[in-house]
Amino acid sequence: MDVSRVQAVLREEGFDGWLLYSFGRSNPVALQVLGLAHLHLTRRLAYFLPREGEPTLLCHAIEVSLLPPLPGKWRTYHTWQGFLEGLAQVLEGSWRIALEYVPGGRIPYLSQVDGGTLDLLRGMGLEVASSWPLLLLFQTWDEEKLKAHRRAASGLVQAKDAGLALLRENPRATEREVQARMAQVLEGLGLTFDHPPMVAFGKNSANPHHAPTEKALEEGEVALLDLWAKEPGGVYADVTWMAGLEVGEAAHRAFQAVREARDQAIAFVARAYREGRHPRGYEVDRVARGVLEGMGYGPYIRHRTGHNLGEEVHGFGPHLDDLETQDFRPLVPGLAFTVEPGVYLEGFGVRTEVNVYLHPEGPEVTTPLQEAITPL
Repeated sequence: MDVSRVQAVLREEGFDGWLLYSFGRSNPVALQVLGLAHLHLTRRLAYFLPREGEPTLLCHAIEVSLLPPLPGKWRTYHTWQGFLEGLAQVLEGSWRIALEYVPGGRIPYLSQVDGGTLDLLRGMGLEVASSWPLLLLFQTWDEEKLKAHRRAASGLVQAKDAGLALLRENPRATEREVQARMAQVLEGLGLTFDHPPMVAFGKNSANPHHAPTEKALEEGEVALLDLWAKEPGGVYADVTWMAGLEVGEAAHRAFQAVREARDQAIAFVARAYREGRHPRGYEVDRVARGVLEGMGYGPYIRHRTGHNLGEEVHGFGPHLDDLETQDFRPLVPGLAFTVEPGVYLEGFGVRTEVNVYLHPEGPEVTTPLQEAITPL
């Protein structure tokens, strides 16, 4: 952690400090920032980073040996009274502190601190504010992470192509068989994932979170392939690809609609960067959904336009969302996210998904742009 960079943002935002608090694994965002996400922690931990001076870690005495080196002073407790006393001393002289909290729960991905702890801090006379401006420092990628993402994206394309090849070789291949073939390719390339790829044929494709079955693809049906993976310790890539077996005009029209929504969303981000501003996540979602609504597909939208990419496939950075939440965070250089508009009708669903990385001069699409449903 670069303490000086964090403290510069603390001063810019008018914070007295940043309290990274977790009970066990209750705050995965704080644990990821501190590099502790892989540890089995079961007690309360607080790391306070003031706007000036040295940070302080407050942890339970039995967990000291589990923790890696962290900048600053360390102090321990072993009773609840000791924790409260230690916390009061660590926060002494502070008034406005940042925490993984968003007023009104507007961005639940970041509202990770329980209400009781918020009551405790407010009872100490503190004003609590959201840490999202600080978290942007940890959500952006450096060049090495971008390279790792590109390698993962290349692996996804190979796996997707293997899944399509299986369907051409064996038209009766089931969803699970295609899923297994793609997972095998990813594993052979040394990539990891939190869940195997999603494969959905026909009516199943109308369920964005379908679990593959023994269903085989039939004539006239679409096939939706959704894959995500990363190198160990790296950052994710995530793509969705549509194929079909003699599909009808309705599916082609729907795909052209989501393609247009995707392209206009990316163009909006590029235009904002040319104008010298960083668009907000909710603005991009509005653009994509506006396209689909204008084409009559509004009732068939089931999810946001895109999500942040990071060490988790759904990272904790800004999402393209004004549907499920209103994500007001800016899309700053160094962030990466998906653009994946979809529509889900009664008999089928279609989605196109690409990954975007933001350079200082604007967005780069790092995965293939599908232009039409791939025939099988």
